[in-house]
Amino acid sequence: MRIAYVLGGLAAAGLLLAGCGGGGANDAGKPAAATSSAPPEKRPHVPCPIPSKQLTVSLDGHAGAENVGILMADSRGYFGDVGLHVRTLVPATPQLGVEYVAAGADDIGVTPQPQAVMTREIGEPIVVFGSVISEPTEAMIWLRGSGIGDVADLKGKTIATPGGSFQQGFLEQALAKAGLTPDDVEVLNVGYQGVRELLQGKVDAIFGDSANIAGKALEARGAKPVVTPVQEFGIPAYDELEIVTRSQCVAKNPALYRHFMAAVKRGTKAAVEDPRAAARVIEEDIEADPEASRKQTEAQLEATLPLLSQSGHIDLAQASDLVAWMHRVGMIEREPPVEQLFTNEYLAP
Repeated sequence: MRIAYVLGGLAAAGLLLAGCGGGGANDAGKPAAATSSAPPEKRPHVPCPIPSKQLTVSLDGHAGAENVGILMADSRGYFGDVGLHVRTLVPATPQLGVEYVAAGADDIGVTPQPQAVMTREIGEPIVVFGSVISEPTEAMIWLRGSGIGDVADLKGKTIATPGGSFQQGFLEQALAKAGLTPDDVEVLNVGYQGVRELLQGKVDAIFGDSANIAGKALEARGAKPVVTPVQEFGIPAYDELEIVTRSQCVAKNPALYRHFMAAVKRGTKAAVEDPRAAARVIEEDIEADPEASRKQTEAQLEATLPLLSQSGHIDLAQASDLVAWMHRVGMIEREPPVEQLFTNEYLAP
């Protein structure tokens, strides 16, 4: 079962005592929609998970093509096959997943690699132990016919982002390529609503949403997006999505995390081999994007399945290059040790 974090009007401490980011129910008995982006409060002595207990896994967003390997592993019982009980959750805003893990509110999270770097750089004891998507998918997107021909035309315009702290740095680099600064535009953090805000004309462009997700959602809804990948702005290669946990926990019970990655590997393979079944798993999820259509889901899967990492392997040299670049452009003050932040030790053979 998957729920969305609900923090509005509730004490964070109370939510953490419940063992997850929190959740609420509507009159139909389904979880209420997320309402706040408030970060969790840290608990200094959170016990690490054990296989006999339920693992909480914070996804990177709504159930969808990018995390279908985890969803398939859950749906087909692959976690149960290795003795794990998994509950997946949707954070109130995309950037909060890694924060819930660092705070001990959730056991495992899915997060962009640059966000993991920034989280570790400020001293949070996290470790990345698997890759979900091993190449960048984020982009700058505007609509054809909007009068925007290139990034320079965004001067005085409004740009929506999902709100990740690393996306602010990426956007600054993208604007600089066109001779602009953040002061030349208005930036709105809109969480999961970038596509809607763009279609409704509330923003002129979105930055930080993925071409294979937001781009395909726009096309499925009749729009004609102009998509510029972040690498065209000089941003180096990185893993779009990775799997993260607390360092002390993976050291305490390595078998648990090996079993988790083995199940995800099976789930990813199953999704790649049977896209129709993958689409059904997404559509059946009660926290899937409520505006998504079957056409949209299938288009997103078609674009995303070839990008999924079937091995979970992290390119440590690529990660090192990203960390060095983030330091060089001022996104981080210190370079966290790559060998401590990223590991392939817990991957299934």
